[in-house]
Amino acid sequence: MADSPLSAALEFARMLAAGGFRLDPLDSAPSIEDIRRLARRRLPTMAFDILDGASNHELTAGENVADLREVRFRPRWLTDISTIDVSTAVDGQELERPYVLGPLGLQRMIGGEGELGAVRAAGRANIPFTLSTASNWTMEELAEQATGPLWYQLYMYKSERIVSNLIQRAKGIGAEVLVVTVDVPLNGKRYRDHRNGMSIPPRITPANAVQAVRHLNWTRAIMRPPTIGFRNLKDEVQGDNAVSHQEFVAKYLANLTLTWESIEDVRRQWDGPLYLKGILTPEDAQRARRVGADGIYVSNHGGRQLDSSPSTIRALPSIVDAVGEDMTVVFDGGVRTGDDIAKAIAVGADLVSIGRAWGYGNAAAGEKGVLRVLDILDGELSLAMGQLGATSVPALDRSFVEYPEAWHGAGMHREPEPAEAVEAPGELTP
Repeated sequence: MADSPLSAALEFARMLAAGGFRLDPLDSAPSIEDIRRLARRRLPTMAFDILDGASNHELTAGENVADLREVRFRPRWLTDISTIDVSTAVDGQELERPYVLGPLGLQRMIGGEGELGAVRAAGRANIPFTLSTASNWTMEELAEQATGPLWYQLYMYKSERIVSNLIQRAKGIGAEVLVVTVDVPLNGKRYRDHRNGMSIPPRITPANAVQAVRHLNWTRAIMRPPTIGFRNLKDEVQGDNAVSHQEFVAKYLANLTLTWESIEDVRRQWDGPLYLKGILTPEDAQRARRVGADGIYVSNHGGRQLDSSPSTIRALPSIVDAVGEDMTVVFDGGVRTGDDIAKAIAVGADLVSIGRAWGYGNAAAGEKGVLRVLDILDGELSLAMGQLGATSVPALDRSFVEYPEAWHGAGMHREPEPAEAVEAPGELTP
């Protein structure tokens, strides 16, 4: 006799119960792109574009992602992959993964707790968290929440006194690595921010008031004290009035006299590992080595600075060829999957810095969202290494990938730098 509708419904319910109900879309999100969509749904356009946008036509930001897809794997089958070890070590630091959480500022603009939940998530996962100078909480406030390793990202402000004070404070919270951003002598023009009237602190204008009403949780969150601003500089330059992001950077951040001599001065003040973030050419990588840097970030600021700069994976091979034996090389830009991490390591990076990916998780669900991002990346990285037949991070080398020979400079027309640029004043002798 055929089953009754009631018995069929009961059987279906038992099947659902056995499989587990997943009502939270975050738990069932299989990829960083899915988490990005959750973040977009939760935020008004102005807030989402702060995280997702880039400079000008966003050509570089797009190519950061697209060029990683140009790297193809060369798997090695019939290899014992019963044990996959994703741990690594750089500059005396033992790391459980070959990637770190990179610096993202203005995280309270996405609502919730801003960077607080993210730093707690990093501690739970025991992954280095890079505190941004542009964070919406002070480095001391974030350090109080941290249970894992901390790195500190430094902007080279006009005032040497402010820079020295930030360095001393970074020492005070126990930051293990100082990451100096060098690619912001001027701030990139970000069309999305201009269209949205983005300001610090955020202002609700007639143009975005409707979205603020539609996203009341976000609106309430950004209105909670303290006032959103650059709290690491709250006693220095930040006033109470909202100013455009562009105006703030132009007035206080832009340092038009920054040179390699300035990095030498930072080197004298910092005893631990010193990395320069924003390197895109072998020439600048070699200069970084000569002024005493221990490492570099191959980075174009996520495409948020000079549009039409090369993608970072395109720039990576020639930089590794030039300094990879002598410096720690950190890859930054366009990483959305564990496959991307494996590709960057195989091409020659020692570490990978994750930026927007954890920002999407933070925007989607705060601490829980960041942990979900780490879970996705961990799983995808281990899966990629296993499928490749690479059982450890040191084993990942160029024999596992193929990519355009032009990325080593072949077939590209490049005029050599003028002699005065090659022998820039202030460089230490090798």
